[in-house]
Amino acid sequence: MRNFVQAGSALDMIAPSGGVVAGVGVLIGAIFGVAATTAAEGEIFSLSRRGVFDLAAATHASNQALAAGDPAYWDNTNKVITATAAGNTLVGVVTEAKVSTVAIARVALVERIAPSGTAIADLAGGADLAATIAKVNVVIAALETAGVIKA
Repeated sequence: MRNFVQAGSALDMIAPSGGVVAGVGVLIGAIFGVAATTAAEGEIFSLSRRGVFDLAAATHASNQALAAGDPAYWDNTNKVITATAAGNTLVGVVTEAKVSTVAIARVALVERIAPSGTAIADLAGGADLAATIAKVNVVIAALETAGVIKA
């Protein structure tokens, strides 16, 4: 296939301002991954998009505990995984319980497939399709409310 570029589990990206460090989470636009290599700003680096990683995590005396299966949010200001959804980006799920005071979280990366509020277009225009679309949009809204998906 002549238009194939790469498998997608790792992407060739250009390092943002400040560069990237191997093993550290990186958020570029809506793309999150873990830098596989260290690179200075403007250099090409490999960004791992799939897999389970031990990542730096926010700590607190009581409000940063995470249970296996909890959503993992990326705090791009502090470059850490956090339990706090507000203002942060959902990047995966925690695979191993994390105590609030521990500075590492084990996270399975989950690729985002749709932004918050995404509706399914009614391409066929049929009444049954409209009912299905309404039901799917209710499910999407519930997943957003539960913190399973986030824009």
